[in-house]
Amino acid sequence: MKNQDIQIITAPPDEVEINQNELAARLKVNRGYQSDALDRCRQRLLEVITYQCAYIRTAVDLSVENRCDFGFMTIDSKNLYRNLNGCREAFVMAVTTGIGVDRLLARLNVSSQAEHFMTDALSSAAVESFCDYVSDKMKTGIRTAPRFSPGYGDVSIEVQKPLLDRLNAAQLLGITLNNAYLMTPVKSITAIMGVRQ
Repeated sequence: MKNQDIQIITAPPDEVEINQNELAARLKVNRGYQSDALDRCRQRLLEVITYQCAYIRTAVDLSVENRCDFGFMTIDSKNLYRNLNGCREAFVMAVTTGIGVDRLLARLNVSSQAEHFMTDALSSAAVESFCDYVSDKMKTGIRTAPRFSPGYGDVSIEVQKPLLDRLNAAQLLGITLNNAYLMTPVKSITAIMGVRQ
């Protein structure tokens, strides 16, 4: 597969600020909640997390109602079509926090359910925050539609396969799919973000 049009974004762990609202919602606590245990979980997570993103900027053809044609994949969706209304191009991306997070969560699932819960919430908030980080870098100087991910609304999760194949995500990011179209590493996200003209 040709990779020349695939762009890569990485970030050191301390450069991505974990969104406190996202974290509080996942922990089911008030924003700004702190504890020694949460601090320990955060530090342990930062030691293993590897932020990586692969993306392309590609044309999107919306000439057929409720059909979004990206050239390498076609998605029949009223929700995505509405989201991309007015766009002729889109960013298609995949982000991940890396396999080290999966291994950490697996260990904590055995040793401490409380720390597993906190670390799972932290890592979920972290991958969302990294999505925001890369989105901000991609859309510098341009207007974009909100990010839209497979599995949301009427977009099938099966879209993950052609999207990840196009981004060569297995080789470049280490992201693989199982038979249910779920990703490994589990803290990974795919998304489409329209470019407003």
